[in-house]
Amino acid sequence: MKGENADRARRRLRLWLGAFFIALALPSAVLVYQAYDQLKWESFRAQQLVAEDFAARVDQRLSDLVRVEDARPVADYAFLVGEPTPADHRSPLADLPVRAGPPGLMGWFQVAEDGRFSTPLVPEGAAAAAMAPAELAQRQALAAHIEGILIGNRLVERGRPAGGPPGPAPRPIAEGSDAAANQSSVDSVVGAGGQLPSGPLTQAKSAASAKAQLPRERLSQRAFEQLGSRRADPAAPAMADSTADLEAPAVPVQGLGRVDELTLDAALAKRTAPVPAMPRAQAPAASAPVGSDRGEAAPSPRGFAASAARPKALAETTRGTAVAADKTKDERARAPLALFANRVEPFELGLLGSGHLVLFRAVRQGGGRIIQGLLIEQGPFLAAVLGEPLRASALGRTTDLIVAFRDRVLTALRAAPGRDYVASARELTGALLYRTRLREPFGGLELIFSVGRLPVPAGALVIGWVGGLLALVLVAGTWLMYRLGLKQIALVRQQQAFVSAVSHELKTPLTSIRLYAEMLRAGFADEDRRQVYYRYIQEESERLSRLIANVLALSRIGRDALTVSPQALDLAELMALVRERVASQVERAGFQLVVQCPAGGTVQADPDACVQILINLVDNALKFAAQGAEKTVEIRCECPRDGWVRIAVRDFGPGVPRELRRHVFQLFYRGPEAGARAIPGTGIGLALVERLTLAMGGRVEVVDREPGAEFRVELPAPP
Repeated sequence: MKGENADRARRRLRLWLGAFFIALALPSAVLVYQAYDQLKWESFRAQQLVAEDFAARVDQRLSDLVRVEDARPVADYAFLVGEPTPADHRSPLADLPVRAGPPGLMGWFQVAEDGRFSTPLVPEGAAAAAMAPAELAQRQALAAHIEGILIGNRLVERGRPAGGPPGPAPRPIAEGSDAAANQSSVDSVVGAGGQLPSGPLTQAKSAASAKAQLPRERLSQRAFEQLGSRRADPAAPAMADSTADLEAPAVPVQGLGRVDELTLDAALAKRTAPVPAMPRAQAPAASAPVGSDRGEAAPSPRGFAASAARPKALAETTRGTAVAADKTKDERARAPLALFANRVEPFELGLLGSGHLVLFRAVRQGGGRIIQGLLIEQGPFLAAVLGEPLRASALGRTTDLIVAFRDRVLTALRAAPGRDYVASARELTGALLYRTRLREPFGGLELIFSVGRLPVPAGALVIGWVGGLLALVLVAGTWLMYRLGLKQIALVRQQQAFVSAVSHELKTPLTSIRLYAEMLRAGFADEDRRQVYYRYIQEESERLSRLIANVLALSRIGRDALTVSPQALDLAELMALVRERVASQVERAGFQLVVQCPAGGTVQADPDACVQILINLVDNALKFAAQGAEKTVEIRCECPRDGWVRIAVRDFGPGVPRELRRHVFQLFYRGPEAGARAIPGTGIGLALVERLTLAMGGRVEVVDREPGAEFRVELPAPP
């Protein structure tokens, strides 16, 4: 095989093996990917069920808290219940420090119809005189703090003394106006879900409506009404007064942006949502928009595989009919309660501009209306109700929880250890796991669970090992096939070179024999020349015999038919036989043969195989040391260790480089020097030396002697 043909064969081999590798790798990769995708979906669904259970437990806990507050009598919002003398008639809400109630509770309060503020924490009259001054001061300070928060959020009138003339009208919570003052009021209540059309007509109508009701009802009462009305109709327009009747605007609600600004991947959430049954004529409802319209999705906070093209619309995770039935039942149970002339309305939840939560109810009593409620700190409340249970559960190690109130993000509880809350809305990204709203009065609170990282399923390790093993087998198998193909291509080239070399080696002695025979038959030579011609014919015949013997031995090795019969041989007789067979060849090459073998030595070897080994080693030395400074071939016998005999053949040529020593015994290998110097040969001599030596139980090696190389054959000694 020529060089270009070998290159073409290698290219075809790489092409076919590459196609074979791709044909096996692609289906295997798809299979492993589908298995991992199924495991990921199952893990996601399991986490979703855990999130649903967590939300249900939080919902039940809040419902129990509200149920306790609903059961409180109206009279408990005063410092004393009943006669104002005995200390044991104190209201249960008058304890200091505040122990009962929801987490983060600052205290209870009551707003009268005329706007006066009171709290069960502060006694009046004889009860105040009987209390220790330090405790009274502490209670008054807490009451003043609560009142200040309500005043700052426009729920209580500033400077309104008991029984005095009405103070400045508080500004009601307004929403949807283009004016800057109205925009501040929008931020004071998180429940601003809809955007209202604004204009002079709308503002005029709102101002007229507000002023028309001023004589009948205080603006603080209407502020509580409007704070709770967002639950029923988030898009309802708010009442507004003229700026001359209002005080400074309230502090805007501090949050992390709106829910519709979040970039959440809902691919798996949509996959787990069942398709609801509906009549044929009924069209499916549109999904609630939760995507980002800013054109660029924020990066995911974890390594979860989120979709590259994030959807701009996010459907809420479907909640079961049982949860809906529970909510309907709970809302019916919390309908306004009429007790004789009194009417106690259910509690409602609002978020103030200062970030505090207010849980309040309206009580109609004797034709009037008062507000009773609880002021709650947002941070401790969310930490106790959501943060601590989330961190204590397995869900907290893998899932982020975003808490929103009426479409405004309040905070986020992160799955990463050491970071409980995020700092900006850019971090509120991930794969949507579950989304739900709580029951009233906490219906404004929305829980959005997003995947921080999915737990590793049980079968993922097995699939990983199987996939890795399959990839290893595929890569290793393809590489081995490639190496085997290269070896076969090289073997074909070597066989072609061997056939060419053998043909040349056979043709050369045959041509010489024929030439000298014809000259002798024609009588062209005298008696002296006849002897020379006879000797040439004999030498060429021996050369031809050696070549044929090597080829026959090689054929026996290829058929695994090589057999040897080791026996005890006298080394002196063996060396004499070798000298007789190679003497003429050594002499004609201009070399001197030196044999150093002590008398009486014996070796356990096959005589024909041993002679063939030494002849091949001497022939190799004559070829490669032809240009050496010293034309000598040495044969030396020695005993390196007990039970072994070493026969070494040394020349004084250029030697064998270290990097080529492991190749010289390969079949058909001739080395770069043989091609460069056009040294004749077939490349099978040294290969036969190694195989024959191994067949007799010995070993062969080549060492550098500087100058020259020495081939050492070690054979066992006779027992």
